[in-house]
Amino acid sequence: MKLIALDLDGTLLNNKSLISNENIDAIRYAQNKGVEVIISTGRPHFDVFSICEKANISTHIIGNNGASIHFKDKKKLYSIGIDKKDVKGILYWLTDKNFYYEVSTNKAIYTPFNGKDMLKIEADKLISSNPKSINTKEIYKSYEKQFIQAGFIFVDNYKDILDRNDDFYNILAFSFDEEKRKAGMDYFKNLNKFSVFSSGNHNFEIVNKHTSKGASLERLASNLNISLDETMAFGDNYNDVSMFEKVKYSIAMGNADENIKSICKLVADTNYNNGVAKMIYEFIN
Repeated sequence: MKLIALDLDGTLLNNKSLISNENIDAIRYAQNKGVEVIISTGRPHFDVFSICEKANISTHIIGNNGASIHFKDKKKLYSIGIDKKDVKGILYWLTDKNFYYEVSTNKAIYTPFNGKDMLKIEADKLISSNPKSINTKEIYKSYEKQFIQAGFIFVDNYKDILDRNDDFYNILAFSFDEEKRKAGMDYFKNLNKFSVFSSGNHNFEIVNKHTSKGASLERLASNLNISLDETMAFGDNYNDVSMFEKVKYSIAMGNADENIKSICKLVADTNYNNGVAKMIYEFIN
């Protein structure tokens, strides 16, 4: 094994959004054995570098679901964005439909200043309509997690974002209203202009139609002169499928959706039980 690709949320991170000491040690162990380690995530590269620095580890990074690739020394290998005119159309539609959104660029994550209030109103509505069947703690935790990433800039409206001279990598829309969320996904998929997928229970994401974690993993592996036959990838959600289709060993986390588990060659322990570390040691040893 010469390359290991790791999704972040729900995979490498535990339920406290931290990289456990066990996973940190396993990454270092793999690197000391000559294995290249990549974090491949929907998060922007600058947020991932911040997480890695806090954990005192260094890895290559595929950010924004494949829209950017950075080496562990922070040099950029590749990026592909969404045209500004398309960003304008997307944000106009999301605003009109009252979606919370995040726009990830090469510099920051832009989001409406009232975003947290928007999500709380939706969460309260969901809980009040299903008080006995809803896990209240999980619902509030799921939207509060959106705001712990590095690089947030709050804006009055989407036009403030378009005034920036940034490269637009990824747009995430979030809603607790399942019908509304599905309608949003279907609308953008039917345009046939973008790659649209879900990376969590309450979101969908929009990137350039030529963007995926898998395509960027293949590009980075080629740059590192590593055959895909010598690679493995860990993940827990639908934005990881493109990686699973490229690597020799696809590994779903124990906490992943059953559909994700069914398409992978192996299933690891859960993200909160150091599944990544256990599987790394098993393969390398």
